[in-house]
This record gives sequence, structure tokens and C-alpha cells, in this order.
Amino acid sequence: MVLAALLLSAAVSLQATPAFAAGAVAVGVGPRGPASGYAIGYGFNQPNADAAKKQALQGCHGSTVTSGDPVNDSMRQARKNCRVVGTFDNQCIASAIDPKDGTPGVGWAVGNTQKEADEQALARCKSTAGSGREAFCTVEDRRCDGAAK
Repeated sequence: MVLAALLLSAAVSLQATPAFAAGAVAVGVGPRGPASGYAIGYGFNQPNADAAKKQALQGCHGSTVTSGDPVNDSMRQARKNCRVVGTFDNQCIASAIDPKDGTPGVGWAVGNTQKEADEQALARCKSTAGSGREAFCTVEDRRCDGAAK
């Protein structure tokens, strides 16, 4: 009887616990734009927006995105410039980049589905890539938060 009461109590408390689905994205850009350095970080499945923002900023400050000019240490400056640019809940994100160093093609997006986020991030990347580099944009990172797919 005691065991049944404990199991019932555990089941009720599990149902009452809200699913963590708060997310955020942070971006940092080098002093001469994305071609000189670009950093990005995400927060996922956090209990609230503040926790998601904190996780996104930590990720951005430690970003290893390869775009940028290492000679002028612009990636360090891009990481220093990280700012939260969006929050989301039960949605997906995507980040797209032209992988050639020194090119300005970057994009990120939040969408209701992964496909939507991918398409929007690629469109942003292509719009900033410069003449002849649009076709090189690729989605580098993608994730969904909470129950989104």
C-alpha cells in the first residue's frame, strides 16, 4: 500500500513538472562585419528565457566558427561582441555559413519546424554571401527545442 502511494505520488509530480523548452540564440560579429569574424551560440531546453540566454551567451563566447581573420584576432573580438538576438520556445534554429574564411555569408533563423529554420538561415546567408558565393552557403548547425521538429 505504501509503495503504491509512493509510485502514485511520483507519477503525479512528474506530470506536474513542465517540460523545459525555452531557447535563445546569441551572435557576435567581428569589427569589420561577418567576414572578419562570426560567433554563434545557443541555449536549448532551459527552464526559462533567462537561463536560455545565459547558455546561448556562454556558447557564443566559446564559439569555434571558422569564419574570420585570425591574423587580426577578429574572432576574439566577435566572441566579445556576442549579444542575444532571439529567444524561442518549442521551435527550431539553424545556422548557415559560407565555409570559406573571409567571406561575409552567414545567416541564422528560428522557425516553427527544422525545415523552415534551415530555409530561412540559408536565405540570409545567400543574401550576405556576395556575388558568386551564394551557392556555397550550407547549414552548419540545426537543433529543435522542446517538442518542435
